[in-house]
Amino acid sequence: MRIRMQAGVVLASLWMFFALFGGTAQAHFSSTGFSDITIKDHKLEYNLFLPERELLEALPTLDQNGDGQISANELTDGKDTLTALVNDRLIVTGNSKVGNGALTAVKQTEKAKMPMVEIDITYDFAEPVERYMVQYNFYDGTNPDHRSFATIRMGQQSIVQVINSSNNILEMEGYHGADDGKEGQSTDDRDDQSSMITTSSSWTSQLSEYTKMGMEHIWSGADHLLFLVGLILAAGTSGWTMLKLISAFTVGHSITLVLSALDLASLSPLIVEPLIALSIVFVAFENLYRKNSNDNKRMAVTVMFGMVHGFGFAEILHGTLSGHVALPLFSFNLGVEIGQLAVLAIVVPLLLLCRRFKLARSPIWKYGASSIVGLMGMYWLIERLVTI
Repeated sequence: MRIRMQAGVVLASLWMFFALFGGTAQAHFSSTGFSDITIKDHKLEYNLFLPERELLEALPTLDQNGDGQISANELTDGKDTLTALVNDRLIVTGNSKVGNGALTAVKQTEKAKMPMVEIDITYDFAEPVERYMVQYNFYDGTNPDHRSFATIRMGQQSIVQVINSSNNILEMEGYHGADDGKEGQSTDDRDDQSSMITTSSSWTSQLSEYTKMGMEHIWSGADHLLFLVGLILAAGTSGWTMLKLISAFTVGHSITLVLSALDLASLSPLIVEPLIALSIVFVAFENLYRKNSNDNKRMAVTVMFGMVHGFGFAEILHGTLSGHVALPLFSFNLGVEIGQLAVLAIVVPLLLLCRRFKLARSPIWKYGASSIVGLMGMYWLIERLVTI
């Protein structure tokens, strides 16, 4: 009788899952590009890195043989199409005059452990530029959650900015330093410029920027959040067990976040993303079928899966950290923890409130909720394995 009840609840949950989420359930499968910008006296050099699959979504005609991939020959043949795309999606002005981008190179490469297409563009201006402005629109028509990490270099100085759909305009002072071949510039002038660049990337702005990035990443990562929900369901009514499991998850992802962001350990997102989905399936399966769980064993498994999720968190930082990394790492991890606590502050009281009702105290609640968690994890697992 009990087995039939479990099977019935799982089937009902399956129907509810496809009715509510079929065709719409998506997680934060990597949508990250990079923009390496070098500012010179009357020239701006832009090295644009886009994921191959997103470039194909924007320009399906690049795939001439229809095999779902971009070859080196197809990139060469599509150079005119790429030039038109760049001039449409990337607007660069110098002293309020729109520059015309000239593609100097297009090639396949790898960045942040992901296959990318690198497009090198040069914007030349007739006169020295006092102020540049870049408007980035490559998320249009592809993934609205796409973001690009812009590393802006001015002489020996560099800063990092995050470009996304709500913050897609960069404004930068022109650079007239000795690196551009100008003789006779005084030390005081160069010091003034270095001071200006340092101020624009002060520790307070970095703290704010990377903390916000961490919060947004956990909130936009439905898979991370669902794993947390699975842990909460595993804890039952025990607040102490819940605290231990969440702490184990935090310890795990903090370890690999640091190791991966520092390039001391790494895994390709093509491996990490299916493993994250598998972690959701596993915790849901445990909730459904393990009657007497060993807390120490479950904590060890949670630490292990937390380490997997840590690689997923660190994916967003790859290629953006250079020089001083302590503050960005601390800030990003702080943002992840704040975002995680904010979610718990909403979900836990709701679950406790639900358990006041008779239905929520019955096995149907546990089997139904855990089944939905597991089905969504399975959906993402299959989706990510198919797209590898």
